[in-house]
Amino acid sequence: MGNKEDDKKVGAIGTSGATKGVKATESLSEVDKVKGASAVKGVSEVSGVGRSGAIGAVSIEQRDKLMAIVTEEAEKLAAQGVLSKSQRDVVEQAVKMAIDASLIEASETRKR
Repeated sequence: MGNKEDDKKVGAIGTSGATKGVKATESLSEVDKVKGASAVKGVSEVSGVGRSGAIGAVSIEQRDKLMAIVTEEAEKLAAQGVLSKSQRDVVEQAVKMAIDASLIEASETRKR
């Protein structure tokens, strides 16, 4: 009688196909020099933020228009090469969140 272990044994291992080789790396033609960053000269107070009525009442339509403007401006920056697509998305969302946060804060201040 056959042993269960014997039934599981492999008789032979087939050969594997030959590898095709690894593609050689290409050399860089040139590398752009890193541009220097300018120093921040100072930080000043932001005026008009947090004061009741500083923004005024903003309707849903006005908010939507404002968000559309933010998207348009972000697209312009990306088209000019100022921002990459991923940077554009991050900046656009950050600006929109800041706008929404200020609208919510102004709304809550007026309710008090």
